[in-house]
Amino acid sequence: MILRMGKKSTSERPRLLVAAPDGAVFEHPTLEMALDNGLDLLRVTQKDVIPLAADWDLMAMPGTRPVGYDPQTGTFTAVTTFTTDDGRTFEPWAVACHPPPGYVRAFHTAAEYTDATHPDTKLRQQAEEIAARRARDAEKMKKRGLHVLDSAGDDARPGLPLWAYTAVGATSKGTVAALFLADETTRWSPELFYKGDLKDRIRDRLALDPDNQVLQQLSQCAGDYLCCCASNVFYERWEGAVPVAPACTAACLGCLSKEPAWNTPTPQKRLKFQPTPDEIARVIAHHLERAPEPMMSFGQGCEGEPTMNGPVIIESIRLARARTPRGIININTNGSRPETVRACAQVGANALRVSINTFDRDVYTMYYRPADYTFDDVIRSLYVGRDMGMHNSINLLIWPGWTDQLAEVDRISKLVDDGALQMIQLRNLCVDPGYFRTALPPREQRGMLLGMKGFVAELHRRHPKLRFGTFNPRLAADWWPEVPAFPGGRL
Repeated sequence: MILRMGKKSTSERPRLLVAAPDGAVFEHPTLEMALDNGLDLLRVTQKDVIPLAADWDLMAMPGTRPVGYDPQTGTFTAVTTFTTDDGRTFEPWAVACHPPPGYVRAFHTAAEYTDATHPDTKLRQQAEEIAARRARDAEKMKKRGLHVLDSAGDDARPGLPLWAYTAVGATSKGTVAALFLADETTRWSPELFYKGDLKDRIRDRLALDPDNQVLQQLSQCAGDYLCCCASNVFYERWEGAVPVAPACTAACLGCLSKEPAWNTPTPQKRLKFQPTPDEIARVIAHHLERAPEPMMSFGQGCEGEPTMNGPVIIESIRLARARTPRGIININTNGSRPETVRACAQVGANALRVSINTFDRDVYTMYYRPADYTFDDVIRSLYVGRDMGMHNSINLLIWPGWTDQLAEVDRISKLVDDGALQMIQLRNLCVDPGYFRTALPPREQRGMLLGMKGFVAELHRRHPKLRFGTFNPRLAADWWPEVPAFPGGRL
C-alpha cells in the first residue's frame, strides 16, 4: 500500500510518523522519531538514518502504537490518539519501511505491540480467531516434535506480513530510514526487471520447452511474484533460479512460501510438483550456455529445501555439466543435508550458500524448528563445502538486538579462521517483530550489542578478506577475491 504523506517537517531531527487506518501518514507535531535496537529505545541522530527514495513505499503496522521521543521531557512516549489539522482523531499505527535491495536494517521501528483489546471490531475478531488457531496449531506441532513458542497460543494480535519493519522518520528534506548500504551492486535494481518485454520473453522461452514444469513455475514466479532470479532465466543473463523442492526439512517461524492457514499470507506460493532431473538440467544448461556471467541457483523463495531431493538434484547437475562446464551452479540450502552437498560438489556444483539466522544453537532451533536434522548438520555442511573447494557463503538473516552481539562475532570468526566461510550475505529477517521478539532470550542472556554497523565493522577488522554484501558476486572470478571486502568508509 502506498501511503500518503502529510505536511513536511522543519525539525532538525527526524520526526515521528504515524499512520491512520485509511493509510494516510502524518508527522507528529512534537515527537521525534525513535529507534529500537532490539533491546532498548534510542533517540535518533543524523548518523543513524539515510534518505529514503521518494518512490519507496512506507507501511503501516496494524495493531501497533507508534513510539516517539519527547525532547521536552526526555522520555519515550507511545501515541494512543492523534488529531489532524482538520480535527480528525484516530488511534494511530506505527509506520515502517522494508529495506530497498542492497540495504540492511540497522534499527527496528519503535512501537508498542497491542492485543485483542484494539478498538477496531474487525481487527479484534480476527485476533481472537488467530489466537484460537495458533493454540490448535501449536498442539499439532508439539505432537510432531517441533519447537513451539511459549506464546504460540497466547498472542492474540493479528500477525503482521513477512517484512523487515525498519524505523522511518521525516525531515525537511523528505523521509529517512534507519538503514545502511551493504551491497552496491546495481543489477538488482527494479528498473532492470519490471519492463514491458518480460511477457514476450516468457512466451518465447516456453515455446522452446513447452512441457517443462520448471519453466512453467518460473514463468509464474517472474510474472506474478516479480522474482528477479526467475526473470533472469527469461532475460538469459546473470543469476537464474531453478526451484525443485515442494517440501522442506524445517518449519521456519517466518517461512516465505508456506505458512499455516491461520497466519499472514506468504509473498509467494510453494511449487506443488517434483520436477524430473532432465527438466531441471535443461533449464540449467540452457542458461549457463547463453547468459553473460552465468549462475544457476537451487533453493528459491518459492520452494522448500532442495537437498531433500538429493538424487534428483545430483542427477540434474550431472546432466547439466555433461552439456557445459560453463558458469556457477550454486546450492542455496538450510544446510540440513551435508552429504548431499558433498555429492552435488562431486558432480559439478561449485558454490554453497547456507541460510542461517544465528550460530547460537538454541535460537537457531527456535526459529528454524528443524524436523529431521540438527544445528550440527548445518555447521558440517559449511565444512563439507570447504573440503570440496566450493565457495562458501552464508545467508545471514539479521535481527538487530541479536545478530549484533559480540558473542555472535566470535562464533562467526571461528568459521572464517577455519576457512569455512568466504562471504556473509546480510539479509533482513522478515518476520512479525512483535511475535518474534517474545521468542528470543531475555536481556540477561544476551551479550554486548555492537549495533549492526559495529557488527560488520568488527568482523571486517578481524577478517579483512571476508566479503560482505547482499547478493551473490557478479563474476566467477569474484567468488575467490583477494581484495579487501568492505571498505570502512561505507559504514
